Amino acid sequence: MQDKAIAAIGEWQLEKNKGLEPVDLYIENMFQGKDYQMLLLVFEITNKEGKLSCEYKGIDIEKVSSEKEDYRKYAYRKGSANGGDITFTTKLFIGKKAEIIDNIRKKLPKVIKRHTEIVKFKSKIERIHQEQEYFQLIGNTFSNNFFKIIREIISRFENFASKENTIAISTLIQMNGEALYLRDCHVVKSIILDSASETKFKRKSPNAQSKSINKVCSVTSKKEIDIYGFAAPFSYSTPDKRGFLSGFFNIKNNWKNYPISSDSAIVLELGRKYIEENLSARFYGHDYLIVPNPILKVDKLPLEKIIGLLRSALIEQKNISKERKRRAEEFVMRTIAKEDNYFSLDIVFYKTAQASMKIQLHLEEQLPSRFNKLFIEKPEKVNKRKLFKNAIKENEEWKDLKFSFEIIKDFFEAHFLDNVNKIFRGQRFSINYLYDNIMLLIRNNNNKRKSQNGYVEQTRITVKKAIMLIAYLQELEIINYNKKYKYMDVETNLKKESRFNLEGFNAFVNENSNFLDSDIKVGIFAVGVLVRFLYDIQSQSLNTSNPPFENKLKGYKLNPELLMNAYTEALDKIQKYQKNNYVYTELREIVNNKFILKTHDLNKMTNNELSFYFVAGLEMGKQFKREKKEN
Repeated sequence: MQDKAIAAIGEWQLEKNKGLEPVDLYIENMFQGKDYQMLLLVFEITNKEGKLSCEYKGIDIEKVSSEKEDYRKYAYRKGSANGGDITFTTKLFIGKKAEIIDNIRKKLPKVIKRHTEIVKFKSKIERIHQEQEYFQLIGNTFSNNFFKIIREIISRFENFASKENTIAISTLIQMNGEALYLRDCHVVKSIILDSASETKFKRKSPNAQSKSINKVCSVTSKKEIDIYGFAAPFSYSTPDKRGFLSGFFNIKNNWKNYPISSDSAIVLELGRKYIEENLSARFYGHDYLIVPNPILKVDKLPLEKIIGLLRSALIEQKNISKERKRRAEEFVMRTIAKEDNYFSLDIVFYKTAQASMKIQLHLEEQLPSRFNKLFIEKPEKVNKRKLFKNAIKENEEWKDLKFSFEIIKDFFEAHFLDNVNKIFRGQRFSINYLYDNIMLLIRNNNNKRKSQNGYVEQTRITVKKAIMLIAYLQELEIINYNKKYKYMDVETNLKKESRFNLEGFNAFVNENSNFLDSDIKVGIFAVGVLVRFLYDIQSQSLNTSNPPFENKLKGYKLNPELLMNAYTEALDKIQKYQKNNYVYTELREIVNNKFILKTHDLNKMTNNELSFYFVAGLEMGKQFKREKKEN
């Protein structure tokens, strides 16, 4: 991710928030984009004849709105995984009663510890010293009422709905009839500012500092007074891992790897915060951040326009997702695709683990024209094909099959982002890899269908999705096919109409010449059609939905020898069932010309590729069979 693009967003935010105090720039919203409940532990401090006393008054509940920025009054700032958050405000969660008790018992001692640590904070300001006395009393009162507070929190939790898992806890002070939130306390604000600054050049584990003076900042490209070594805006920089260090693996020299000035650290922090809160979403199960970068950087208006566009699209996408509409997760991508190339985008897919970000995929400087090709232009070309019209049935209604990246996830779930990367960068796909994954899904679904109840996608639909995927990759020119192949229509010499729809078969092959782009593929497909005809005969004759011949197909793990055996045995059984050696004459002629006479070409295909073309014929065979006409 480009730090300069993040800094540009930070500077824009700094300009827009001139009225805020510096501390407000560092206070974080713990549940971004959500409404949540805040449990406030209320402590009353009284002054009788110069003697201060503190009393625990119970728990209040406030709702924090995602639309308003009222989260700042609770002064939340995330801390380390082991050390807890910076102030007394922290997250809780709803679960089983035993889990709630266990979580609270782990969290509350850290909150009490914060009251103790605040007293140790060094400052020369008299107001802060006075507030430290208050927090000393609150910490003691907290400890004395520890189990009572636990019981009251659990009691409050039981009133929340089980689905409501966005709960937080903070402290409220009552004094002289006035309610003081943490944001109102000077000592809390000082601690947040001090922590925000120190984390840019200090590390607790291992205990080290990385700081220099009068060096060139990597953001401004200018010599700056104070240079920090740990000011990376996102936690993908790992200075405690030896492979990431310069200066002979000395963590103190990390500023050489990542020199960031004190001023740039502030704008990077603001940029990071805005991106996390406003420019993040999910794409088929994967979290991502999106960072805009105007092509012309002399004017701030384009940046504001781009961010407004992205924010509106992300909000709209969330609403569409709630309605469970198909392809909702591509709404942002299609919105970007409609823009001109006046900006580029960095997209970072990531996982969060132990308070650090693990980058899974980083797509740099992607232009809207690339999004247009991937999400509008090429899918529209594929969707127009006759094969995908009225291809799926939903709620008793036939609908068109439309391409989306969900199809890529279906076939490459374990390596989804790797293949998203290839597609965005226009890298070649291995044909063998493609058919391996297609057949893996078909076989897995076939096994599930036999071994369990519940919904499993019909193989016919999976096959059409696979053909759609192949067509999409061909349109992007990242897999090849034989564009010069010309299928010679088979003509009939029969005087009466056959049960096999030869005209329909010829038309299908011509319409799908990108898929059936060689004689051997047509031949294998035709063998699959013939076996489908046998399935129908056996199902009707034996009154079963599981035709015995299916066992001959070895779970669709075919090779040239098994495929040849399947054809000869299927033909033999059809002739015996029909008591006719000349049944399906036209289909057999196709198999003879395109399969039997071309068997030497089978060795040019992998087993998974020929298995797929067979299964495709098997699943689409019904459409080439005419209904039997009664006299």
